[in-house]
Amino acid sequence: MSNNQVQRGWEERVICPEKGSRVVHYILRDSTANSLLAVVGIERSLNHMFYTVTEDYLRVFGSTAAVNARTAWKARKYVVKFLISITSGGGSLFANSNQQQNEATTPHQQHPMAITDSAGEHIEVLCQDSGMRGCWFRCKVLNSSQRRLKVQYCDINDCDGSAKLEEWVPAARVATPDKFGARCGGRLTVRPWPNSEYTSDNNFRVGAAVDSWWSDGWWEGFLIGCDMDAPNNLQVYFPGEDKFATVERKHVRETGLLKVQDVEQSRAEGVGRACYLS
Repeated sequence: MSNNQVQRGWEERVICPEKGSRVVHYILRDSTANSLLAVVGIERSLNHMFYTVTEDYLRVFGSTAAVNARTAWKARKYVVKFLISITSGGGSLFANSNQQQNEATTPHQQHPMAITDSAGEHIEVLCQDSGMRGCWFRCKVLNSSQRRLKVQYCDINDCDGSAKLEEWVPAARVATPDKFGARCGGRLTVRPWPNSEYTSDNNFRVGAAVDSWWSDGWWEGFLIGCDMDAPNNLQVYFPGEDKFATVERKHVRETGLLKVQDVEQSRAEGVGRACYLS
């Protein structure tokens, strides 16, 4: 299929419907199964949404005077107008972009992810877009290419709710350092599911780096205390979004779930599992 035969479209997806904390993703798609998260909307205060362009969009399409890292909209109609302007012309989302060049020159090439014969593997994918920073989503790998993985989200449905959301994600992208530098430097935005035998015994210390199940994903956080009236509830701080939450103890796990010998084996095999450690 020639590039001028490729059609584009866009999708609006509500990630978090909770009033006062709504999060909405706007995803570009084309008829060759490419997809790209372009805009994230978050509710800063009740009924006041704030929309920003993602780093992935800017990496593919580049910055302009009208759309750049400082671009922000306060009304959905401006987002829709922007998305229509991008999709009306058609063509592959990644045509005439510098994405492959950028991927080839970034440091993540020093931490390759094993993607050969990865179909069926269960992984977690880190979101670093505004409104969902620090959230690891559970996924199943459906297919892979040299640089990307096609995944199906285990806990997020597509726009009409008829099936699980599917999209392509980078296979070996280095994550932005976390706010306090507590996680492994050079870690990737893709990691395997933790093995059940490494699950924490739920004995935590205050200040421990933890992952907490909240809003359909595992969020990176720090344990800051417990509820004296409900001992099974723990208080967790999520630095990625500067939020606090009370989470049931059974929904909290330690971040470092891989044994040292497994980390060394992963490094020897060229798999980006070492970056799962705090």
